[in-house]
Amino acid sequence: MKLDLQRTIVAVSSAIAPARRAIVRLSGQETGAILARLLIPACSQQAAVKQTLLASNRALSGVVDCDLGLAGRTIESRVYYWPNARSFTGEPCAELHLLGSLPLVELLTEQIASLGALPASRGEFTLRSFLAGKIDLTQAEAVLGVIEAESDDQLSVALGQLGGNLSTPIRQLRNQLLEVIAHLEAGLDFVEEDIEFISVDELQNQLREINTQLHRIAQQLQSRGSRSRTPQLLLVGLPNAGKSSLFNALVGSDRAIVSAQAGTTRDAISQRIEFEELTVELIDTAGMEELQEATPRALAQRVLQDRLSTADLILFCIDLSENFSESWLVGEWSKLRALGTPMVVVGTKLDAAENRNCEARLRTILGATHRPNGELEAPPATTASAISGSSSESQSPPSNLDATPIYQAISVHDAATIADLVRSIRQTLASKPSNLQSDAMHRAMLRCRSGIEQAIAAIAAAMQLNASQEGEELVASELRVALEDLSSVIGEVHNEDILGEIFGRFCIGK
Repeated sequence: MKLDLQRTIVAVSSAIAPARRAIVRLSGQETGAILARLLIPACSQQAAVKQTLLASNRALSGVVDCDLGLAGRTIESRVYYWPNARSFTGEPCAELHLLGSLPLVELLTEQIASLGALPASRGEFTLRSFLAGKIDLTQAEAVLGVIEAESDDQLSVALGQLGGNLSTPIRQLRNQLLEVIAHLEAGLDFVEEDIEFISVDELQNQLREINTQLHRIAQQLQSRGSRSRTPQLLLVGLPNAGKSSLFNALVGSDRAIVSAQAGTTRDAISQRIEFEELTVELIDTAGMEELQEATPRALAQRVLQDRLSTADLILFCIDLSENFSESWLVGEWSKLRALGTPMVVVGTKLDAAENRNCEARLRTILGATHRPNGELEAPPATTASAISGSSSESQSPPSNLDATPIYQAISVHDAATIADLVRSIRQTLASKPSNLQSDAMHRAMLRCRSGIEQAIAAIAAAMQLNASQEGEELVASELRVALEDLSSVIGEVHNEDILGEIFGRFCIGK
């Protein structure tokens, strides 16, 4: 994971959605200089606040207007400023708390960027905190666990890990190992002096105690990582592709606004629903658009991108009443498939007779097949039925895509097609590896438990070598392996791949 600590970064730290208040965060050595140009006092009292904030060597807050970059237009914000390393990121840092209007938030963020800050990457604020030694790797994972927590129990586990209830005992065991290794290596340095720094029995007792503590931690990790979060189903497609109508049909009520005007849905709308024994979170999002201007519809695209990164299943909706472009379909399919998330292509608005030609054309592009009785079906190896939900062993024609998708044609006025879609959803989620649906704490448990188990194996090997008196140098070698394993758990030893995998799961602004 590439990171330039010399740059000052900025991002919206609160949810990208309308709210009473929003938070814009920036961090880096140029934070003070940017604030000096950004803050535009509206009165003498605000001028005094600005002067005090920028002159202080300790954390302060105050209310000052901020420049929006629009011919003198400003927005009142409460500014929290940490001018030195005593901040979450270990460097100068600031938060601007303002009215939660999305266009205003976007304007302020762009103005800060124009003053020299660069957009933050996913999880970069927490990553900087980790690299500065403010938190260890288990605590960084717990930050994501707090964000993703869906119950009091999950929040309690994440907060406990954030408070150090995992890293503290591991660090203590690591220090004990360091002390043991120091005794062994001292004995090796003075081997000709016949000085015994630690006896075989004493060493065995200390290693047995460390081994017992490691087993206890492994058992705790097993219990805390067993929870799973609710699978997220994301409706995506062009504006007015029938996503909101499908959302309402699956939910069984008119939660989403349905309109013939494109772009009606701007904010993500979610609802938990049950498909028999399976509980899922269905999310309706704004239509896919290429917009650059700072408008609510453009901001909604950022929400869509964030949702895509965390979805467990994508329902890619295509309007059968529109003469869609094949090149567009292939391009969007490739982009979505690159995310690595399971996907079902849904042909919507099948009820109109004139839409059947578009449905057949879509089926051809997708590589679907004809059954002998004329019903439509996608290839059996990887897809579900378009209408009937039954299977066929017929050979599919070549698809214009790089893989044959799961395909379902539906009408919100035809309960049978909705039932077939639900069946496809359940089958697709059931085929997912279970760890892909696990929450952040489960992923952290898997990583930490792997390191702990490797350390336990190394300790066991060291105990066996010590009991058979194979030589202190061999015992010390195994203990160094255990030390490195424990260090990797808390992040004392790490590599870019591990950091990229962990912090890449964060949203921007955290």
